[in-house]
Formats: sequence, structure tokens, C-alpha cells
Amino acid sequence: MAEILGIGCSHAPMILNPPEEWGNMRKSIYSRIPGYQAPPSMIEELADDNGLVHDRQNQQKIVDAFKVLRDKLHAWKPDVVIIVGDDQAENFKRDNLPTFCFYTGSEVAGYPFHRTLGKINIWDAPQDAKYSWKCDSSFAQDLVAFTIREGFDMASSTELKGWDFGLPHAHINPLTFLDPHGELTILPLFVNCYGEEAGEGYPPRPTARRCYDLGQAIRRFLDTRSERVAIIASSSWSHSFLTHKFNCSKFDEDFDQRNLELLKNGKGSQIADLTPEEIQQSGDHEFLNWLVPLGVLGDRPAEIVETLNEQSQISFKVFAIWE
Repeated sequence: MAEILGIGCSHAPMILNPPEEWGNMRKSIYSRIPGYQAPPSMIEELADDNGLVHDRQNQQKIVDAFKVLRDKLHAWKPDVVIIVGDDQAENFKRDNLPTFCFYTGSEVAGYPFHRTLGKINIWDAPQDAKYSWKCDSSFAQDLVAFTIREGFDMASSTELKGWDFGLPHAHINPLTFLDPHGELTILPLFVNCYGEEAGEGYPPRPTARRCYDLGQAIRRFLDTRSERVAIIASSSWSHSFLTHKFNCSKFDEDFDQRNLELLKNGKGSQIADLTPEEIQQSGDHEFLNWLVPLGVLGDRPAEIVETLNEQSQISFKVFAIWE
């Protein structure tokens, strides 16, 4: 029976940038929202320095939280790290967009700083910096076969050819903090979190229950194995620019705080009862990336390392560990 460690974190692009650049990220995102009006709490946070004081504090919280996660992960010495994220029309586009897909190649790489705002990052790395990881293709293929026999129409991919930059940001952004030197063996799992929100021709996202059930199937597979396996949930929670109940002006902090209490108290299975409408209205599309690990981990309490709930953050962020 495999030993299992759980980790939850964010992959928001702004976490790669120094806080002096966060104002540009907010400007870029909210310029896409017609008639956008900042909520009073954000106006207060931005004050007269465009939020720089808060941004510096929050970036330090993020860096410190990732250090706690990184130290735990490397001290635990996993044989395989399953990292669950979504590909936002990067490698998988509407001509071929699976609901779930495991990467089954023997190695994988990516360029986290390729985007325009990535040119200025907290590591002072060049924009074409390449990060690489080894993968256990045999383990991945066995897992794909198992989930198919368990009733999941699981897709797999031995290569990422649809995009010039390799691993999408949902996977590579946290890995730049957690394993920048490629010391760990990883297994990326792609979940179609955004669904129809990605544009015309994109299929609906899976339900929270289906993601949780997949996690349970993965756990049944792991129970037949002897490896030490870490599983990482990669996403922010409610996103302000996707929270339709608030006209895409602020994220749904109350909704996420309720789910956070469930995690703290070892009641993650109850989160699987979220309906597609609740997820859509609260801008919690990417929260589906957490539902798969929750299915793997079962109802065990999470240690909450850090939360970031200021509206100037753009999204509600949680960093957690399950031992």
C-alpha cells in the first residue's frame, strides 16, 4: 500500500512576479471586464500606492508558504509526485480537449516565464529559462489502465505538442517554487476546469463529484502499490473575474471560507456535493483541481499553512498539507 502526502497551493501567474508588478497584472485582468468597478475592500487595500504595501506583504506570505511546502515535500522523499492542474487552452484546445488526461511520457519540460509579464520575475531568470523533470512512464501507464478499468474514460499523452512552452502554468508555476532543479519524479494530470468559460466550442467541465470519484479511483490504484506518492492540488480558489454572482468584480470569500472550514475539519468529501452552478457563480472553476486530491486523501484534516483573502489578490489562495 502506497504512502501518501497531500499538498495544496496556488499557480496564479502573479506569484512569479515581484510585488512591484502586481498592479500591472490587476490592470491587465480587469481591463477585460466591461464596466468593472473595484469593490470597496479593494479600494481600501490599494490606498494611495496602488496596493504596493499589501502586495509586498502578500508576496512574502506566498514565498514563505511555498518554502514550508517545499521543505515538507523534499524531506518526505516521494517516489512520484502527481500534480493536478488545468490546461487553459495551452496544449489542449477545442479540437482535442479531454476531461481528464495523464501525461505518460518519460520526461517533461516548460518555460514558466514565457509570457510578457514573466520577463520580470522574482528569480531574475531569463525569459527563456527552461525547467525539466523526469517522469515514471510505467507508473503513469499503469494508472491510466487502472482508471479506465474503473470506468473512467481516461485520456493520456506521451508528449505535449500543442504549445511551444511545454507544461502549462497550472503545473509549472508551483514547481518553480517546489522543485526548481527537477529533483523529483512527477506525473501531471490535466483537468478541464474552465470548460465552456474557455470559449465557443469547449465542452463543459466535469462535476465536483466526478473529480472526487476519480481521486478515489486513484487511491484504489495506490493501495495496490508500494511507492511513496505525493499529490499536489494546484489552483487558487474563487477568481474575482469569474465570480458571476458579483458581476465578476470580486471573489467569493464567504463561499471559500466555508469550504476551508471543511478542509480543516477533515470533511473534504462534503465539498464534492458542490453543484456546477455553485462553482460557476462563485468563480471556483479551478477548485476542481483540489477535488481530485481530496478523493485520494479522504476525510483527513488539512494543516492550513497560509491563506490570502485580500481582494487585491484577484483570487482566494490557500496553501495546505495533508500528512
